[in-house]
Amino acid sequence: LVPFPASSCVSMSALHHTLSVRSFSLLKLIKNNNNCLSMSLQLHLPVACRMFASQGQASDSDVLASMHYQRAPLGRLVGRYIAPAVDKGDLLDEHEIRKVHVHDARASYPQPTLEKRGFEMRTCPTALSTSEFRDPTTVNTRYYNEMEKLIREATGASRVIIYDHTLRGSDAEGLNVLGDATKAAAAVRRVHCDYSVESAPKRLRQLAGSGSYTGTRLNEDELKAIEEGRYAFVNVWRSIDDQHEVEECPLALCDPASVNNDDFVPYRMVYDDRVGGNYALRYSREHLWFYYPRMNKDECLLFKTFDSREDVPRFVFHTAFDDPSAPVPPHPRRSIEIRAVAVLPKPQAPVFYDMKHSNNAARIRLWLKKKGLADSEVNRVVIKYDDLQSEDYAKVNPLKKVPALIDANGNALFESDVILTYLEDLFRGRGVVPHFDLGSSEERAFVRLLIRCHDLYIASPNCTQPGFSHTQGSMYLAPFETPFCPAWRAMDTPTRAAKIAEIHKQLSWLEANLKGPYLAGAAISLADFTWFPTAVFMEFMLPRVFGWPNVFHEHDAYPRLTAWFQHLLRDDDFVAVRQDIIEHFSSTWEGGQFAPIIEEVNRTRDQYQWTFH
Repeated sequence: LVPFPASSCVSMSALHHTLSVRSFSLLKLIKNNNNCLSMSLQLHLPVACRMFASQGQASDSDVLASMHYQRAPLGRLVGRYIAPAVDKGDLLDEHEIRKVHVHDARASYPQPTLEKRGFEMRTCPTALSTSEFRDPTTVNTRYYNEMEKLIREATGASRVIIYDHTLRGSDAEGLNVLGDATKAAAAVRRVHCDYSVESAPKRLRQLAGSGSYTGTRLNEDELKAIEEGRYAFVNVWRSIDDQHEVEECPLALCDPASVNNDDFVPYRMVYDDRVGGNYALRYSREHLWFYYPRMNKDECLLFKTFDSREDVPRFVFHTAFDDPSAPVPPHPRRSIEIRAVAVLPKPQAPVFYDMKHSNNAARIRLWLKKKGLADSEVNRVVIKYDDLQSEDYAKVNPLKKVPALIDANGNALFESDVILTYLEDLFRGRGVVPHFDLGSSEERAFVRLLIRCHDLYIASPNCTQPGFSHTQGSMYLAPFETPFCPAWRAMDTPTRAAKIAEIHKQLSWLEANLKGPYLAGAAISLADFTWFPTAVFMEFMLPRVFGWPNVFHEHDAYPRLTAWFQHLLRDDDFVAVRQDIIEHFSSTWEGGQFAPIIEEVNRTRDQYQWTFH
């Protein structure tokens, strides 16, 4: 069980991370007015983790609304006949109405995206007026062009194939208009996803056969190329009302991370000439619902109804619903939804260039360990000093340092914080820990401050010209050329003394401001990954070379930092990173790397302060 008393309050982030690493059977998390969490009833661990990955901050715009879920008795086929098909009475279509909380997606942090959550909102004004949406020719030409551009921008698609659209009105009758694009169908008050794992590929193949009613058709070569790569079915939903925001029957979306496979209900749609299929949904209290209140005509809601890639959100269940916060009577909804196939680039695993003793590379290594991704998701290449000078590596990092990374699109990235932020964004919602963001804006800002102070004042020279060095270099760069230090990196005595004093200044600030038990509070964050490897440098070098106390081990010297450091050493992943660094510098110690610095320090103790505490 999670080791908090039932009456205690802890931050959402702290409990999120605790849930991610501890096994327990039953727990329910309820947010109170103080943005704290109390524990009462019961949830399974994976569900709780998904909830924290998805829910974000509560908003005054959240509503309690009724959703029409699907009843699915054992032994009965679920679906309906679409007129003029003759109903044979063998399909069951019964709804189960449940009250659910629908969260304001506008208040979510970070904002949902297609790749991470399966849906996102984009501002994209259209040139069409409300009346022009009634003209299929205008929609098929002018509006489709606007939407193709939007989907390309949102997905990075190399090709977008828009194959049909539907106008809807909340006061219309009939859910289907069977290809008559001049008519409006009714809003669909049933939780569903447009395609299934079988029907989406089938629909793609139909576009190479009979095509769509708009005339869109693929040839066999195009079909083969799409099927061999990655593709997604994407809907774009928009109000077409020039005068009013959406008040009646807005669209709600269920976070795919909160839906279990057992909740899916295959739903048959029998037409006069074919049988289609999609998914309905069984009710589960685990489901997390979102909507965008009061959408206007300039806003487009994109969501996926199928993705051929299996390790991303694939099916976004959605439904129209009655918004209890809408005025009475609400203005009827007028909307359009277009359906498209987005042909997506094949992703490649990022390539991370690492050196075992590099503190800046080690922060990436720690993130990878705690994230819990499969080894194949990020390719790690361990390099040596000679590799840094090669022409090939200079193309990856022109500064000839580590870390460096080739991103999923083949672009080179360097600077460790940039790399870490990219990976955190790329893999958000995946792995053992969905993300390492803390709960509030203030907590997240403090994490950024901690990282910024480390990178500006400790780990970066802030200049690429010869003769400039980072503050941490004062601990290991020699006063003259040696086998371990080229001449252009040598450091003079006054500079070294000033930088050693800067280390003490920054550690003193950190000592006074860390929250505990982790740097930014009760949950581990990117700041801990950033500072810990550098602290290992200091642990090894400051006592041996400069005569400091045994920092991070003796409580008289930075006692709160010592408690933080010792807390992290209870974790095997941090222990392993520390061992990599200690082993390297133990070897270079034996090889004489630090002897010139020790001689300089002993010779100038009367002139400079080398020891603090």
